[in-house]
Parts: sequence; C-alpha cells; structure tokens
Amino acid sequence: MRLISWVAVLAVVASGCTLRPSSAAGNVHSAADLYAANPTLADVRSLLGDSNWWPGPPSFGVRPLDSATMPFNEKFHVTMRFAHLGTAETLDIEYTLWDTTSSATAQMTNAQSAFGTSASGAKVGDQVLYYGSQSSSGAAPYDTVTFVRVGQIVTIITLGLKDAFPSVTLLGRIATRVTSRLKDVVAGKVHATPLAASDALLLPPLGPDLTLLGSLVLPIEAVVVMLGFESPEALATVLHTSGVDSIVFGDYALDIDTHMEVRAGVFNFSVSADAVTWVDELRGLNGFDTNRIATFYNTGSGEYFSLFTAGTKAAILVCRSTADVEAASRACEAPMSRIGPAWLLSLTSG
Repeated sequence: MRLISWVAVLAVVASGCTLRPSSAAGNVHSAADLYAANPTLADVRSLLGDSNWWPGPPSFGVRPLDSATMPFNEKFHVTMRFAHLGTAETLDIEYTLWDTTSSATAQMTNAQSAFGTSASGAKVGDQVLYYGSQSSSGAAPYDTVTFVRVGQIVTIITLGLKDAFPSVTLLGRIATRVTSRLKDVVAGKVHATPLAASDALLLPPLGPDLTLLGSLVLPIEAVVVMLGFESPEALATVLHTSGVDSIVFGDYALDIDTHMEVRAGVFNFSVSADAVTWVDELRGLNGFDTNRIATFYNTGSGEYFSLFTAGTKAAILVCRSTADVEAASRACEAPMSRIGPAWLLSLTSG
C-alpha cells in the first residue's frame, strides 16, 4: 500500500473518536514545527544509498483541509515526500500530532489491530511497528510502513521500492534518523524558519477562495518533482542556470471544497525573458486569456494549473485532490479564474 492507503485504514478506525482537551507536545505548536523535523536530503540519500533521491513538496494537514474526515482529536499533520529519479520509488514521511499521548497510543493499537503482528526490528521512540505489503501492479510494488510514536506524535514512514523488500535493519535505521530529528524539535533544539515578510508578499493575496496552511522557501528540485516533468535533472539545471535556485511556496485549502489542496509558487528569474520562456514550456499548447494567464486541466496528473509572468517572476498555481489517486474536483475552476488575476495584480503593483 502507499501512504494514503495505510492512513485511510487508520482514519476509519479513528473517525469515531471524541473531542478531548488540547495540549502541546513539547515545543511542537504548529505544523511548521513538525516540518522542521524532516530529515535532510543528505540523510535520505545516505540512508537509501543513491544521490538520485530528490525532495518533493510538503503538504500541511491543517484544518480546514479535509476537515470533514480529520478526527477531532488530531491537531494537525505534515507530509514530506521524496522521489527516486528514474524509478517509481518513493519515501513518504507523515508526522501527526494528537491531542494526548493516549490518543497517539490508540493509533498504534489501531495499526496493530488492522495490520497484525509487527516484524521484529530496532526499538525506536516510545513504540514502533514494522509492516510490509506487496502489490500486484505498479513499478514499485514492495511497500513497507513503519509507525513510530514519540509521546503525542505518531510518524508514519512509507517506503516503496521496485526490486525487493528492504531489510528491517534498514527500516530501523531510517526510523531512528527520522525520530532523532523529531526529538530535537520536541526538545526545542531544532526550530522552524518562518517565511520572510518580503517573501510572504509574493504569495496570492488574502481572499475568499483560499485558506493558507503553511508557507516556506523550497529548493527548486522540489517543484520539479511536484510537476512530474519527464526530464527533471535537465529542467532543474535550466532553472539554476537562469538564476533560480529556490521557490517561495504556499500550501492552501480550497474553501469551496476543502478536500482540494492548492499549491502556489513563485520563481524569481534574473531576466523577464527567462520567466516567459519557462511559463511557455509549462503551458505547452494551452493558450492565455485576456490577462495573459494560462489556466487549464492536465488530464495526465488530474490537476488544474494556472500560470503567468509578472516581470522577472513566474507564478504557478496548482489545484489537486488531497488523495493522490483522485482527480481534482471541478470546484477548482471558478476560484482559480479569480485567484490568478488578483495575484497578478498583487505582484505587478507591489
């Protein structure tokens, strides 16, 4: 199973939980704090033995996103993704803060009830469970999932490989590295870096269509992975050559349909001609409207896109389902037709 499948089983079990008093887990007070717990790209490449692992974009599981199905006793979660270039292999890490330690412990009990006896492996955190499942289709059929509890926080680490199951020893090393950084966040040794005020102004302006869940500066490679380009290394090289090493990124809930996640990003090129060229490459045969904004539905990814330039800046808006196996809802269409022009005006008048 992929991460969404493992989590779906637990969501059904947890959906009947009642609301409990809220409390903080050490120094974790926001989804940004959990994001700071993510292992570095160097850690991932070292653990998995290949420099072709790249980071993907994060998702901030903060209400109102998926509020209809999020258990009352879940405070928030953050999902980080890594992709292995040239394969369909993936590493996903989801951190969830529950309202109490007993709620988090109940999730571990639910996992054990759903998936059975855990494999025997390294003792990590307060509790750890190791499972594997082989699918009958797909290019990375050997899936493993590791559940680790540290106090009120449950981390789900999902690894999908193409050749064979990884050893439980490797899963233990990954869980140990991930948990070590999480403990540093809980202890206040590692902190989230807030988005600079000047960068925050580059994101879509406040309006009736979006609720901001999280924002940060990402390496350009994360956006290349997010867009699913056929030649990610070449395209990343083009961006670096054009003076673009990072992107200001915002993660949003679509207010009219909170099962839809909206991602916004701004590239800042050295010259405006490079920004135009990049948008032209992304939009392909999709035309511009009267505001010179290209908005279209990508049948391959099942996502809606909106693209435009403002001087040296190139902006991209993506509306997608929170479930990777679902196409985006048509609820994305009208809001994106409003957000694009408002955002363009904000960037050109700033």
